[in-house]
Amino acid sequence: MSPEGRESASLARLARFVIDHAVWVIGAWLLFAAALNVLVPQIEAVVAKDSTPFVPESAPSLRAVKDMDTTFGNGKSRSFIVLVAAREGGLTAADKKYVVTLADRLRADTKHVTYVQDVREPTLRAALTSKDGEAVYFQIGLAGYTGAPTSVGQVEAVRDDAKAGKPAGLEVKVTGASATITDMVVEVESSIVKITAVTLILIALILMLIYRSVAVTAFVLGVIGLALGVARGAVALLADHHVFDASTFTGSFLTAIVLGATTDYAIFLISRYHEQRRRGVEPREAARVAASRVSGVIIGSALTVVLANACLALAHVGLFRTTGPAIAVSILLALGISLTLTPPLLALLGERGLMEPRPRPATEGVWDRWGRRVVARPGLALAAGLVPLVLLAAFFPLFKPSYDERRVQPGDTESNDGYALMDAHYPVNEALPDFVLVTADHDLRNSRDLAALEQAAAAVSRVPGVGSVRAVTRPTGTTITEASVGYQAGIVGGRLGQAKDQLGAGRKDSARLVDGAGRLADGADRLAAGADAAASGADKVLAGVRTLHGGLEQLADGSDDAVTGSARLRAGARALADGLDSAVAQTQVAVDGLGLAHQALTKSLTCGLDAYCKGARDGIKQIYVGERDQLVPGLREAAAGARRLADGTADLQSGLRQVRAGLNAAEAGANRLREGQQALASGLDGLASGSDRVADAGSQVAGGTRRLTGAVGRLESGLGSAAAYLNSTARATSAPGLSGFYLPPSAMKDQRFALASGAYLSADGRVARMIVLGDTNAFGHRAAARSGEIAGTVREAFDGTALAGSTVAITGMAATNADIQELSADDFRLVAIVALIAVFLVLLLLIRSLMAALFLLGSVVLSYVATMGLAILVWQLVLGTPIEWTVACIAFVLLVAVGADYNLLLIKRMHEEAPDGSRSGIARAVGLTGGVITAAGVIFAASLFAMMAGSVVTLVQLGFTVGLGLLIDTFVVRTLVVPAFAALVGPRLWWPSRVSPAD
Repeated sequence: MSPEGRESASLARLARFVIDHAVWVIGAWLLFAAALNVLVPQIEAVVAKDSTPFVPESAPSLRAVKDMDTTFGNGKSRSFIVLVAAREGGLTAADKKYVVTLADRLRADTKHVTYVQDVREPTLRAALTSKDGEAVYFQIGLAGYTGAPTSVGQVEAVRDDAKAGKPAGLEVKVTGASATITDMVVEVESSIVKITAVTLILIALILMLIYRSVAVTAFVLGVIGLALGVARGAVALLADHHVFDASTFTGSFLTAIVLGATTDYAIFLISRYHEQRRRGVEPREAARVAASRVSGVIIGSALTVVLANACLALAHVGLFRTTGPAIAVSILLALGISLTLTPPLLALLGERGLMEPRPRPATEGVWDRWGRRVVARPGLALAAGLVPLVLLAAFFPLFKPSYDERRVQPGDTESNDGYALMDAHYPVNEALPDFVLVTADHDLRNSRDLAALEQAAAAVSRVPGVGSVRAVTRPTGTTITEASVGYQAGIVGGRLGQAKDQLGAGRKDSARLVDGAGRLADGADRLAAGADAAASGADKVLAGVRTLHGGLEQLADGSDDAVTGSARLRAGARALADGLDSAVAQTQVAVDGLGLAHQALTKSLTCGLDAYCKGARDGIKQIYVGERDQLVPGLREAAAGARRLADGTADLQSGLRQVRAGLNAAEAGANRLREGQQALASGLDGLASGSDRVADAGSQVAGGTRRLTGAVGRLESGLGSAAAYLNSTARATSAPGLSGFYLPPSAMKDQRFALASGAYLSADGRVARMIVLGDTNAFGHRAAARSGEIAGTVREAFDGTALAGSTVAITGMAATNADIQELSADDFRLVAIVALIAVFLVLLLLIRSLMAALFLLGSVVLSYVATMGLAILVWQLVLGTPIEWTVACIAFVLLVAVGADYNLLLIKRMHEEAPDGSRSGIARAVGLTGGVITAAGVIFAASLFAMMAGSVVTLVQLGFTVGLGLLIDTFVVRTLVVPAFAALVGPRLWWPSRVSPAD
């Protein structure tokens, strides 16, 4: 391709052909534009059907969303929104009925909705109702991914459904991540018309200011209007046939770029046409010469923009991927119009005298004088250009992009109002939680794995910035109280304390029992001795009646005492037996409680790691084994002995009564003494035997009751110590994360556990879900960084448990933003490298100079970094508003591509005017291109500044940054840096090309 200023044979033939066939060419373009806009759906309609998400489906957070819906939903949802209803003063019965009815109606809307949380279930509805009773919310699933245009229509459909039947005074808002993106998209769509109108007005005003011609202004506006119509139709056609994807941002970016670029190309042609007309060349030939000599620059300029934007097709982030290819196609069409439509229109209007230039002033122009000053002191001029650029570039390292899509839209959008409504009645980020999915290779519904899940949940709750964690072990955000080992230890300790108090209350009865048993034993001993003596000598009784009579009187008296004593013995033995039975029953309760406590602590995985818990477990074991193997059996044996004693005492009493009757009979009649001798001997033998048993039993009871009293005292002391220890353990482990967790198998059959586990455990029990609420902005940097920390914390908590090695995934707004950060950074690096290579190759092909191509590429990169530094200074440091994350990448592509255009036009004219590197030729090139480059730069910048009329901060910041960058390229790089550097290096600028003399 020949240098600008010299005619290219192929471009000259093309120019001649389109001018000679002007009517046909113009008619063909008009027919093509009409067909595209009549037969092809409008770009907004095509975009509405696109399902491209903000981030690729391969992103970890989106894969987790899909897996979560497959496990806990119906497998059809790809994004979720939240509907919240609130009434100040409390929800009414009509409000509650409306919410249930609305949920049922949404569930039936299968075209837009894939899932609705079941608020018909009273327990779940109660859980979704705020504590103040003024609000209730439920979750809704959508088939479209967050940020996909299809989800926009689905969110809007839900909002429309919510309006039907809404009670007066009830606030109803649809919010959540997808609703946030929807509101941003709607704001962008509503801004397109305003941006287009402002752009056209600004372009018209600048054109009128520059050319002071209604005809020229109308000509340019007509060309760019046709180019915009063709570009929109072609993009809609290609997107509708899935050649590439399109998004809502496509329309707004496309409008600004097409209008600006086409205006530039038209100005390039008009500028050269005016040069030819001032030289006296007739209009038709002037149009042909202008087209043949400027078309090379226009082609090079367009190719840099096309290739740079085409590189965005390599990006992963949907916003980049749906913007770049559409702009590339649009610029190609703008190039076609500039090469084939603008020249014949220029010729036709020129022949009618409508495109005539203003007379050039006889005196030297401002750009001529500027060019001579720059080349006169190139070192100073270069420093004057580089110093401010370098100073501004120094702010670039401070760049901290924002990912908060709530802040880029007006504060009164429905999603933002919904967040405010949620925050007023629920914990922070209730509508924007993080979801952690744990996938194991076995059923998690057992005490061991539930304890491991609780251990992980407790660890996550300690991560800085985490407000609460909900899981199967803590469905409301706090651990199930009854499942806490500390709670269980406190219950056992309390029961042991009660047993200790009951034993203490019975110690007085035990002491009286010991005293009575001792007296009983003494009386039984005396009775046994007397009976033995009586039985040993019945003959002595017959030998001495007087002695016997006296003895019988004493025996009768003694038998009265024996009868009375035996009755008391029987009553005391029975009371003893009853007391012992009661002691056995109470002690067995305590022993059983200790056994359950020891079993629970033994099975708990966390108890071995908890010093309090381990000490309690060892102490309980010692008490439990001693009571089970020694105390309880001893009590049972003593109770049985007392019961036998009571039974034996009844026989003794009867015998004593019989003795008393016999003695009375003997005393009444000595003549009957012989007949009663045998009976007496026999009775005394039985009395002796029975008295011996009584004596032995009495001794055993006395000894046993003494031992019982001592054992009861020791048991009372031991139970008191155990109760105090367990109660102190319960108090020490009451803090979160220290109580341990144990849920017995029987509790898993409880209906309450089943209801909670449905939200946190999959149907097969292999997947567990945790819901994590952060206490910082869910769209912020801290939340995004925390999402990775949460996943790592869960994995670490599983080390050493049966869940080690389980798959841990996390999703939610924070996790999605973390993916966007990583993906957008990767996209920026990839796109920047490929775009720089593409632009460099275009420059090298057009300039045929390695030195010039490298220099121009370096200058536009420095211009971009300085522009970003200035944007950071203004937005981030002065205004306190972080720059949206999309701005940096798109601004780079546009500034590198468009910035190279103006430098390319200047450098090509330098090659024409100063092929030998002369400073005078460089000054002439600056003077000849100064006006056209300035006009083009200002108009293109104005088309970008028009984006600031939008209501979305993303558009405002992008328009501000790129527009500012174009002005820096126009007034600093092109007017100072490039000509000063060219003057310093001289003919070496064209290396390795050979220097040729000027024409």
